[in-house]
Amino acid sequence: MSLERLSPFLIFFFAFLCSAHGSERINPAGIRGTIILSSDPVNDESLKKFSDFSGDEAKILVLALDGSKTSRDHAATIREKVSKERVKGINLLTLESDKVQENIEAANGLWLVGQVPDSLINCKYLDSIKSLINRRAVLGAGGKLIEGFGISGSDLFPGAEIRHSPAKKLKQKKGTVLYDFAKGSSLILRGRAMRLLNEGEISITLAASDARKEKKIILSEESRVADLTALRFAAIARNGPNFPAKKLSDPRVEKGTLIIIGGGPMPRSVTKRFIQIAGGDQSSIVVLPTAVPDSMVKDSGAIANAFRKFGAKEVTVLSGRTFSEVDGDKYIKVLKRATGIWFGGGRQWRFVDAYHSTKALGLMREVLKKGGVIMGSSAGASIQAEYLVRGNPLGNQDMMAEGYEKGLGFLKGVAIDQHFAERNRFKDLSSVVDRFPQILGIGIDEGTALLVKGPVGSVQGKGQVHFYDRRKETSEEDKDYESVGSGGRYQLVQRKVLNFGKVEEKKD
Repeated sequence: MSLERLSPFLIFFFAFLCSAHGSERINPAGIRGTIILSSDPVNDESLKKFSDFSGDEAKILVLALDGSKTSRDHAATIREKVSKERVKGINLLTLESDKVQENIEAANGLWLVGQVPDSLINCKYLDSIKSLINRRAVLGAGGKLIEGFGISGSDLFPGAEIRHSPAKKLKQKKGTVLYDFAKGSSLILRGRAMRLLNEGEISITLAASDARKEKKIILSEESRVADLTALRFAAIARNGPNFPAKKLSDPRVEKGTLIIIGGGPMPRSVTKRFIQIAGGDQSSIVVLPTAVPDSMVKDSGAIANAFRKFGAKEVTVLSGRTFSEVDGDKYIKVLKRATGIWFGGGRQWRFVDAYHSTKALGLMREVLKKGGVIMGSSAGASIQAEYLVRGNPLGNQDMMAEGYEKGLGFLKGVAIDQHFAERNRFKDLSSVVDRFPQILGIGIDEGTALLVKGPVGSVQGKGQVHFYDRRKETSEEDKDYESVGSGGRYQLVQRKVLNFGKVEEKKD
């Protein structure tokens, strides 16, 4: 079928599916179980962590994948060391032992021993070993065998190329992350969180692309943690079209309205306007508390009740995060009838995890095309932009977090920061537009909203909205932004102040 015969929505969906973070949809939660890898065949700290995560009542196997004397000796030593951690039920097996598969399927802790990666890659029980991880069990290995965990082997460690010796030549495959284990180093991967265990170092490499130089991240005593999902997103993005593109689409909302709030108290007039645009007493509002931790989701009932008090006919809270939930029948039915969507505060990377490459995101865009409204505050403001700032899952201080640079893109060509004047974030946004001058930077104060319809943004609330345009020349003595206060308007495509409104001098 030709593209001309596809509906605009399907064209968008297929394009987004292939370009958002690559052709495959990564599970942002990472692996279900735990993997522990050590550069040394026998490492005391790694084995202690292995026994800790397996539990006192665990059924643990130590499995030698080859018949060499070295592997048998290592396996016996590992069994002895793990036994000292008071874990019950430790069996030592070889591939020739009876009921190997049955024992693997019953185990919740498995330590593999072998001299070469191929002993894992070619293991006839590899599928059972993979299923062990899916049962939230613990899998460990050491020495050269750890190279078999990478994508060129068993793919137990998602999206990874693993090198036991940095001196070994390895041509990194496109879209993968390379992990170099120095002597004495160990790594634990649990879910999506990676942590260095020992005093050694692990070098993580993202391959160079047309637009970006090779990037190395060193796990050491000074910086022990990394995020699997962010690294995988970054590697796949480097293998795709350059982002952001040198020429971006104009920031305009052809149909519908965006309401972008800088956090803090939400102006009542803005809430009334939200419900009014959504259809008043005929509106169907969707509340998305996705950006907050699970423990805070229940608090979204307050904002839902507020929308009801302002006259909304129907308010539905959708708190799911997984792909099966977000693209499930319940979400699809609710989003199809939605006339207004609320994106709450929290951490904006959670929105990316939940909605990238989903049908749900396409239906959110359909809300605008039907003349509806999307509103968000704090994280719910930043996520509306094409370029996402403060997206690092490990902390919100990084303005440009590779792997989490793509927002949901309701407003093209912009980056949006919030809590702006209150947290003195003026120079932070300068760093983004200095790096990517094609982007229009927008900083929004607390209690302040930017309402976007067509190419014009109107400001309401107690504070200001600050616009950063690197197309305009400024001296070091000048402010590198323009501030628009309540009642003011800004032409986003022309990057021109139409009316400054009520403006107070802000200190950067």
